[in-house]
Amino acid sequence: MPIIVNNQPQPEKTTDYRLSIQVDLNGFSFSVVNENDSGLLFLYASDFRMDGGETDDFVKKCSELFEQFSLLRSNYDNINLIYNTHKYSLVPNMLYKKGDELSILERHHKLDELDEVNTLTIPHESMVVIFAVNSTLVNLAKSYHPNLKLIPTLWLSLTYLPLYPEYNKLSFNYMKGFLTIVAAEGEKIVYCNSFPAHHFNTALYFLFLTIREVQFNPESTTIYISGNIRDFEKHDMTAYFSNIRYFRNPETPLPNKYLEQKYSSLMFKI
Repeated sequence: MPIIVNNQPQPEKTTDYRLSIQVDLNGFSFSVVNENDSGLLFLYASDFRMDGGETDDFVKKCSELFEQFSLLRSNYDNINLIYNTHKYSLVPNMLYKKGDELSILERHHKLDELDEVNTLTIPHESMVVIFAVNSTLVNLAKSYHPNLKLIPTLWLSLTYLPLYPEYNKLSFNYMKGFLTIVAAEGEKIVYCNSFPAHHFNTALYFLFLTIREVQFNPESTTIYISGNIRDFEKHDMTAYFSNIRYFRNPETPLPNKYLEQKYSSLMFKI
């Protein structure tokens, strides 16, 4: 069983804990964190993945996990579902009209029949994120936790990247098939986009393209990485960028770099 961390959370105290669920190309993972001291109590990662044409099978396996783990069914005051989707659009508050979400998203993405459209605000950037998720999977999680917060992975970069101390910085989230880059100058987001990237060299190409577009100096730019990046691919990045770090919450560290890269999204307080 792929349990990574097990510090024996106490079932009677789950109202003091935060449950975070992550769904991406790595599969289904979840964590339980003590809200009082930000301590990681439990971390699980599935041994199955979300393949493009096998959504029904994926949801079925996720349903089995909810039945298997009482921690996934316990009562929490804070529950997050973090969903990695490339189907999103950013709209300034002044241009956003409630009811236009579907038409805006369809201008840029081909939506599936089961896609559910949601919105989330980024107050410090005065923008709205419109994003699509698989409704079957979301409804499964909501059947246990009706009040969960649904968060696109992108929201974490838009919210937390400006808080890191460096001036020129980028978040680089690479899952085989897709790359999402967010750039910030100080506390201001200046760029956000996703690209198809089936090979890491393609992802690097888009990284250089972004650096040129935002006019950052590679030598003074910090790259915060997450997703699926192998050691030799990270080594290739160091040939061009001297400041490469993991996109992580320092208050709740994970045991090693492999886990930081894949599961640190679960550690952020939302």
